[in-house]
Amino acid sequence: MRAKRATAVLGAVAATIVLTALGGAAAARAPRAHTFTGTLTVGELMPMSGAEAFVGQWFTHGAAAGIRAVNNAGGVMGLKLTSVLEDTAGDPVDAVPAFHALLTHNPNFVVGPSSLEILAVIKYFRASNLPDFMEGGTTALDHMNYPYVFRMFPSDSSLLASEAYYALHVLGCRRAGLMYEDSTNAQDEVPPLVAAYTGNGGKIVANLKLEPNATSYLTEVADVFAQHPQCVFFHATPAEMSTLSGNLQEEGHLNVHFITGDTGTAIQLAQAMGLKFASKWLTGMTGGSVDAPAYKAFISAYQQVWHTTKPLPATEAMYDAVVVPALAITLAGTTNARVWVKDVTRVSNPPGTPCYTYPSCVALINAHRKINYQGAGSNVDFNRYHNVFTPLTVEGWTSSGRLRTIYTVTTNQQALMYRH
Repeated sequence: MRAKRATAVLGAVAATIVLTALGGAAAARAPRAHTFTGTLTVGELMPMSGAEAFVGQWFTHGAAAGIRAVNNAGGVMGLKLTSVLEDTAGDPVDAVPAFHALLTHNPNFVVGPSSLEILAVIKYFRASNLPDFMEGGTTALDHMNYPYVFRMFPSDSSLLASEAYYALHVLGCRRAGLMYEDSTNAQDEVPPLVAAYTGNGGKIVANLKLEPNATSYLTEVADVFAQHPQCVFFHATPAEMSTLSGNLQEEGHLNVHFITGDTGTAIQLAQAMGLKFASKWLTGMTGGSVDAPAYKAFISAYQQVWHTTKPLPATEAMYDAVVVPALAITLAGTTNARVWVKDVTRVSNPPGTPCYTYPSCVALINAHRKINYQGAGSNVDFNRYHNVFTPLTVEGWTSSGRLRTIYTVTTNQQALMYRH
């Protein structure tokens, strides 16, 4: 079900890193003059349990902030947003009954799931006339053709290009080891990472698979470090990292940079490595804030719900995943998904007047102005495959468990990693 060839993945990135504004030139339409009473239901399809339950926590935090922002501004044409949550357990098998359970609540649109489960349910959204705004980087969606599905977070192709750029151009790491969990989700990251890294002068000195939830990785550690890597690219759950970190310390090898994607910004992974070591050697990737006004609005809503101005990773994109469909419904003047799904790109893509908050965008729509929503997590300019692109930041850790930004990789730098 996933893309298997690196060439397909690289072609997707090289071809789509330049954004294509679908529907952007469409004339702005005025919404219906009257408002409604009642509610709209946001369906949340999230991995709330399982090995990566922390991802579900990220998603619910971001969605709640988006719902608060919309409701603070009066809702969608007077309709307040409510939510209903179903747990996928981070498993494609469990995701299917979770999806059907969600349908019984008659959601108006869905936020989630992650890369772990999306391919198991992706075909159901159009069949159910249910728009979906998912967050997850699987490269299998780089060329997707699902008119009801929109990806709010950059592809792993972008994250992996950023990892390779950081290793080569910031750390000066020319010899790298790979330690990726032996799962489809993790192993699909290997071909584009290898292509970006080796295509720009790096050398992979060892490529070892980590058996999921093994009790020891001593053999893998010995095999990788026998080749004297200067850094290690990896993908592991917190439980696996705890075992791996213990083995690395035992063998005296926890002394090179360990580079991973968005899960590297999870405190659970840093704690599993040990904050003493994570503060020196662990880096993850996350989307950089694109527009300060949108991010400020996000933080305001996030603080109202969660009573902190320090959001969990990736929550900005899930906030946008609520605001964008709310704007599309407002523009369409109807809750009929067959109609408003076509307005998603009209409110998010150029051309149009840039707007950064839900109420300011609604005001422009009511004034018959074509808008171009600029999000908190990205500029939300969807290409022809309903993917977005954004600068990505390399995040490290302090010994007290706080994230710190180390470097920002631009979209141009990401694209350059695949032009060879």
